[in-house]
This record gives sequence, structure tokens and C-alpha cells, in this order.
Amino acid sequence: MSKIILRHLTLDDKVLLEKAMAENWESNFDFVHYWDSLAKGNFERFIEVIPEISRGLHLPKGHIPCTFLFAFNENNEIVGRTSIRHTLTDYLLKAGGHIGYGVCPSFRRQGYATAILKESLSWVKINLPHLTQVLVTCDEGNMGSQKTIENNGGVLEDIIDVGGQSRKMRFWVPVK
Repeated sequence: MSKIILRHLTLDDKVLLEKAMAENWESNFDFVHYWDSLAKGNFERFIEVIPEISRGLHLPKGHIPCTFLFAFNENNEIVGRTSIRHTLTDYLLKAGGHIGYGVCPSFRRQGYATAILKESLSWVKINLPHLTQVLVTCDEGNMGSQKTIENNGGVLEDIIDVGGQSRKMRFWVPVK
């Protein structure tokens, strides 16, 4: 498995984030939550506000506290990110889950998704000890994501329609 470190960004990471954001992302995937809405595209504001989101500050209506961390490989490159939601809304219970992660397109199929989810689970164990299992979802037919979740102990509960989107596979993953 690929080795990664999950952490908040620092001022030194601006060029690394710009490089990750410039990758060829799917049009429906939001790699950098709150970049436009709260940070207005300002890097310094972004690295200031993102840690505060986890404490429930600056939350847009309908949002919940969430820890947003970036995944760095051994070469100090941003290879992906994770979004760890501290609780679930009705929508997250259906479609988003506790943990949402993404791997930069140029780093896919190298084990980073499995590593990001594994480290996210470790973060939950330490920082959200009341959670003994977490919900992780993926689109039906996304074999890579399904395998990532199963490799981290995920057990499929069901597959549901979420209204006009792809059907979602809902897995419960134990926090060990």
C-alpha cells in the first residue's frame, strides 16, 4: 500500500495545491470544498478557514462540522484529499457518508485511495471515538471505489436511488 500523511495545508503548500487543482478532474467532483464559497479562491483565507470548519465555524446553512485534510505522499506531493464528516445529515446518510475522499487523476491506481481511507479511519478513531463504524458510499459500478472500501473492511448494507444521480452503494466500515 502507498504511504501517505493526512494534514492541513500550510503556506508552503500553495504551489502543490495549484498543481492538484489543475489536474483533469471529473466535472461533478469537488476536489477542494469551500474554495470558492468561503475562501473566494484566496489560498491564505482557505488555509485559515478550513481547520475552523471542523470546529463548526463558518458553516454554510445545512452543512455540518467536517475535517478536510490533504494526502501527501513520500515525495511531499498532494495525491488526494479526504473529507471526514463528524455527523450525518439525511442527505449524507443516503449519498455522502462520513468519509469522502478523492485521488488526483495522475496518482490513481497506485493504492492511494486505500491509504487515504485507511488513514481517515485512523483519524476517526483518535478524534471521534464515539464512532465505532462509519458510512462510506460510492456510485454503483465504481469497482475501484468498491474495492477500496472493501479493502478497509467495508460491508455493503444496500444500494439505493438518490434521485437523478447514480445509485449509491452504502458500506459500513468498522473503526479499529
